[in-house]
Amino acid sequence: MNVLGAVLVGGASSRFGSDKSLARLGDRNMLGAVCDTLIAADLRALVYVGGTARVGLPPVFEHVPDDIVELEGPERSSLLGVLAALTHAHATRLDAAVVLGCDVPLVTTDTIRRLIASLEESDIAVAEHQGRHWSIMALRTEVIGHVRASYLAGERAVHRVAEALRVTDVPCSQTECANVNDVATLRNITYMHAGGV
Repeated sequence: MNVLGAVLVGGASSRFGSDKSLARLGDRNMLGAVCDTLIAADLRALVYVGGTARVGLPPVFEHVPDDIVELEGPERSSLLGVLAALTHAHATRLDAAVVLGCDVPLVTTDTIRRLIASLEESDIAVAEHQGRHWSIMALRTEVIGHVRASYLAGERAVHRVAEALRVTDVPCSQTECANVNDVATLRNITYMHAGGV
């Protein structure tokens, strides 16, 4: 299976107070940590989705702007980022896309591989630990029509779009599923990243 690795960076980070993708996590920022994990997963192509073009990222990462979806004045949302990633995967004839938020920096390469393997019998594979974590998932490119139609119908929640599709839960650790939405969580993540758990 030829797979795109995509990291979403287009959120407003309103709860965090600044661009959380640039928040420091050890010797790199959170975006860099997610990028390193995607590189290690040995996927066919790598992109970062949304926002503006960044400097300092590994040169293997291509910027995919939200407007690739060719919708008039789309409001920014994680679903828009997913649609943009799928649009790029479809245009480049890839079978699937792994889509990660920039705020889940502790996801492992093993989990990425398990997400992809789960697509053999599913449309979507999503990380699960005491509930589904939609910022860590993989999707078959062929679901793009359903995702686009849902977006055009006004849907903005990924989990509701997935209700009509075959979804597989992929068990993950609490550490991997930790989502950085505020500075306090970043402090806890930094502790975990440094081996404090």
